[in-house]
Amino acid sequence: MTLRYLKFIPFLVVMSLTSCGCASHSAEAEVSVEPRPLGREYLAYEPPTEPVHTALMPAEPTGVLTLRNALALALLHSPHLTTAAWEIRAREAESIQADILPNPELGAEFENFGGSGDFSGLNGAEATLVLSQLVELGGKRSKRLTEASRERDLAAWDYEARRISVFTDVSKAFFNVVAAQQTVALADTLVGVAKDVLESVQRRVKAGASSPVEESRARVELETVRVARARAARTLTVERVNLAATWGATHPVFAEVIGDFENTPPPPSFDLLLGLLEQSPDIARWATELQQRQAAVDLARAEGVPDLRLGAGIRHFRDTEDTAFLVGLSIPLPLFDQNQGATQAAEWRLSKAHEERRAVAVELNMNLSATYEALMAAYDEVQALRISILPEARSAFTESQNAYTRGSMRLTDVLDTQRTLFELQSRYFSVLAAYHASAADLERLIGEPLANLTQNYGSH
Repeated sequence: MTLRYLKFIPFLVVMSLTSCGCASHSAEAEVSVEPRPLGREYLAYEPPTEPVHTALMPAEPTGVLTLRNALALALLHSPHLTTAAWEIRAREAESIQADILPNPELGAEFENFGGSGDFSGLNGAEATLVLSQLVELGGKRSKRLTEASRERDLAAWDYEARRISVFTDVSKAFFNVVAAQQTVALADTLVGVAKDVLESVQRRVKAGASSPVEESRARVELETVRVARARAARTLTVERVNLAATWGATHPVFAEVIGDFENTPPPPSFDLLLGLLEQSPDIARWATELQQRQAAVDLARAEGVPDLRLGAGIRHFRDTEDTAFLVGLSIPLPLFDQNQGATQAAEWRLSKAHEERRAVAVELNMNLSATYEALMAAYDEVQALRISILPEARSAFTESQNAYTRGSMRLTDVLDTQRTLFELQSRYFSVLAAYHASAADLERLIGEPLANLTQNYGSH
């Protein structure tokens, strides 16, 4: 076959593509997942349109760090969030791939040469050039695109859930650092008080008003609180690292964090929170999940429809120098394999999805109840400590110091009163951290700031 027959290739290409009976579908419009109200005002990471293979580390914050600064930094640089964002890009690329037509196939055959008699050499050779195209029937391509688009939407829901989780983790880590800072400051105060007590005892011992045993007790107390201070400092180091990890750092360099630690508004009512649980990404995503499972069923059914292969070509007869066109088609006979097993499996998974959604709803309801009770318990304890317990403990400690100076109270009683006050103060910081952690967990469950609810609907 000579090169002059290649002029027929464009004709064959047009004929083959026309035989597909379908023009290229445009990809389904991108369905954006509506961000939940929680943290919606902050910018979050979006990957560039071209792949990059190096992680971009943010500039480490120095000086004073606020909650707003920490949230903004983490939402733009959290490695957990960036991985979810790149997955959306990957699913978008898979949607593009799902919309692409199968490639045509070009084939060539040479027959009746190199034999004997009339077929020796190339005298009786026939050359055939064929272009064939697979024609997908049963709407496979559109159904494949629909399933890929739902997979992309699920990746977007995963990103939204991860975004809210990052927001929650930053809030909890931030207030843990605040609590640790307060505990270290309290320990410093306690060390100072213990030093003052020791000096006071030493003066009384020199004056003969107290026993040297009391000086030993005061010295032991000072060493004990120094050990407690060192332990509090180590805890602060750990909490600082945990906070920095939310934006992907390993060595925090910020000086301190400042936040409204003692702002503990009363929680909204449980019924109000329960009514907002449906907007949680963990539940809202299941509408898309059910659509994806149904799309998988539709695609599996379509895969059971055999595809048609059309071919067109030209044949050259060497002995007569004649040329003829040829066309052909083939289609599998679905006698055995109609994709029935895969279709049934997809239908079972669709049924499973309904139960999975119900299980998630039950689990979230349970988590909401437990978290709400933890928040209410922390709120009640904070109020009790703040309003009555701590003021009474401070007053008792002051009175005990004055009484010891007058010689009307033993040192052991003063130390007991001192220890009780500082244990209660430390407990107060711990409960404040627990309050903020429970509040953050509730916000994650409903996807909305609790402050919005107290402003719009009133408090509990």
